[in-house]
Amino acid sequence: MRHRPKRRLRSKTTRPAGDTVSAETNLLADLKVAPTAFGVIMGVGGAGSLAGALFAPGIASRIGIGPTIIIGFAVSPLAQIPLLLADPGLRWQITLAGTLAVQLFWATASGTSQRSLRQILCEPRFQGRMQATSTTATAGARPLAAAIAGALVLLVGVRGTLSVGALFQVLPVVLLLVSPVRALRDMPTPPGRTAVPPARQGGA
Repeated sequence: MRHRPKRRLRSKTTRPAGDTVSAETNLLADLKVAPTAFGVIMGVGGAGSLAGALFAPGIASRIGIGPTIIIGFAVSPLAQIPLLLADPGLRWQITLAGTLAVQLFWATASGTSQRSLRQILCEPRFQGRMQATSTTATAGARPLAAAIAGALVLLVGVRGTLSVGALFQVLPVVLLLVSPVRALRDMPTPPGRTAVPPARQGGA
């Protein structure tokens, strides 16, 4: 019996379920962004992330570590709005590059503040477990999230999937706003240590 090669399915059929490309990348492809422009957009976003890491200590010192963390979470769903409204063209490419830079700036500043806060609150002997648990929880959820996103793309399309994701990103912001993190301005005292009182003026 003569072997017949399997017919290659169209990319629109296989892309959501078979590829590991993010929904944002798929949308940029739908917007007909050239590879060079795509690289520039990602490069500008990377520069924003680098700036966020450099300025994170100063931002946390100025507005407080709690607000820094909350702003980082709040910017993420807001950054999806230009992506959902974008059309092909240079103007939108510039807008998306700027939006990505702002999003990654605050995401990095927030992430740096989060990790610093966790390390201070956690006892030194448990810091390894804390970091391993955090990494497992975040990385372990990605395969399931990718499968759910692929199914949603098949049902509601790329823009619909991004809209659902943006709505879910609002939930952490609400939880942080009703938590003690909202009022946190300075780094707390590490466990097992007592706060050092400020030096007295003049002689004892």
